[in-house]
Amino acid sequence: MAHIELQGVTKRFNRGKGDLVSGLNDVNLSIEKGEVIGVIGTNGAGKSTLFNCLSGQIKLDEGQIYLGNHEISSLKPMEIARNIGRVFQDPRMGTAPRMTVFENLMLARKRGENRLFGRSLTERNYQEMVEYLKPFRLDLEKRLDVPIENLSGGQRQTISLVMATLQQPELLLLDEHTAALDPRTAKQVMAMTQDIVKKLNLTTLMITHHLQDALTYSDRIIVMHQGQISKIFTKDEIPKLTAADLFSTIEHLSGFENGVAIED
Repeated sequence: MAHIELQGVTKRFNRGKGDLVSGLNDVNLSIEKGEVIGVIGTNGAGKSTLFNCLSGQIKLDEGQIYLGNHEISSLKPMEIARNIGRVFQDPRMGTAPRMTVFENLMLARKRGENRLFGRSLTERNYQEMVEYLKPFRLDLEKRLDVPIENLSGGQRQTISLVMATLQQPELLLLDEHTAALDPRTAKQVMAMTQDIVKKLNLTTLMITHHLQDALTYSDRIIVMHQGQISKIFTKDEIPKLTAADLFSTIEHLSGFENGVAIED
């Protein structure tokens, strides 16, 4: 079995008056250890629903998700938190803004454990985090005592990324994690992301609207539409593609070609 296996994953939502809408419809996907998969598609295509199912935030209506040899629904919430890391577009969703950088990092280190958080706030752990953050060259090791909310956008996302990967999760979910950053900072954070993912050999799914990032950093690219995987670009196909090719694929699925609606 692959490292991550999705089999017939289906999720429906009630949108009022008893009407059911498919968020995911019979999604099947195998992901190998260390593989990076870009996830693209229009708004409402099912990308976030896929991530919410993978992270255990919402339950499936049908199908199974296997993480290693374990069906994910059989895992306890603490086990899911320990095995799956997620970085959001808004770092406030993955951090405690009023707590210091060091406190946030220790929260991440204790994720999925019952041990008391206060016992991790030691000088030894503090110095470990100083050394861990130095290679990022953002002076974050000098800001361990600063509340997260006082950091710049790029610094916050870097800390969010570090927090999500401290325990070397079985699966890393990158949920448009550079979308709110300016182009220069986004490029810097993506480079850091690639370094961490390669160094730790992390299996990764990355939702992005930056189509060039999907081409640059992905081993495969899946295109989602109406709750399904409509197209998969392989590792051999990606070097032959441009961002314009990906945009055209998404546009065609949405019923447009060159900005003009396709007639039936």
